[in-house]
Amino acid sequence: CRDVLADLSEYLDGALTPARVQELQAHLSGCEHCARFGGHIARTLAALREGARMRGGDLVPAVLARIRAAG
Repeated sequence: CRDVLADLSEYLDGALTPARVQELQAHLSGCEHCARFGGHIARTLAALREGARMRGGDLVPAVLARIRAAG
C-alpha cells in the first residue's frame, strides 16, 4: 500500500510508465483502502483543476507541489 500511495499523484497525473500504471491498477482493484483513498484524492485534484480552468489558468505550481508533497 505504501508504494501505491506514494505514486498515486503521479498516477492521477498520467506521469507513470505503462507498466507501473498496470501495477497500481491491479493493486487498487484488490485493495479497498487504497481504492477509497485514491478516489478521494482523485476527486480533490479534479475539483482543483476545474476551479483553475474556471479562472482561466492552471494550478499555481507551488500549490500543486504542496498537494503532491502532502499526498
